[in-house]
Amino acid sequence: MQLTYPKAPSNGVQTLRPALQAALHTNGFGVNRQFANATASKISLSEAYRGYSLSLEDLSHGKGLQDAKVGDWHYLVFADGVTIADAQLADVRGNVEFASLNHGAMAAATVGALKLAEQSAQLQGKTVELRVLFVSAIHLVAIWLHADGEDVLIPIEPTPKELAVTQFYSEAALLALLKPAADRAKQGFDADSSGLLGS
Repeated sequence: MQLTYPKAPSNGVQTLRPALQAALHTNGFGVNRQFANATASKISLSEAYRGYSLSLEDLSHGKGLQDAKVGDWHYLVFADGVTIADAQLADVRGNVEFASLNHGAMAAATVGALKLAEQSAQLQGKTVELRVLFVSAIHLVAIWLHADGEDVLIPIEPTPKELAVTQFYSEAALLALLKPAADRAKQGFDADSSGLLGS
């Protein structure tokens, strides 16, 4: 399997470096010992890839991956070859700006999903673009391996286990699995009169 990446922002890495260095100098990342113990000189970044999102409305109206909205740029952050975080840049009026640093399970789960994909006979010899798909309202995060005529999705943490497990899904299979949860969530949002849900 050969991974490809979209054309990244030319100043993406320069934009991220100060934010990463500032994060390393704070004590706010104690939850992630590897991040807290990393030294700036040992930090490296993956190629940039894009996040995409589908809303509850999209799922309930039967929309699919071709309707997913393009979101932030993602970079995996490594220290001494170990994944320690997922850094994000947002497009703001034609420029990229630091958006967030996720030092939870997602970065390591992304690498785990890519290892699973590399060992797969289904993807042997194929060229795929690395993407990540979010359906935030039902807490789905999935690695999206996009190729012409075929999309493979691998749900990763923090996706709830009862929603989908870490294995390969076609677009149709995953969307069919998600639809009942999306419909339930949408009913809850639609029935809410407080205006607080989703805020």
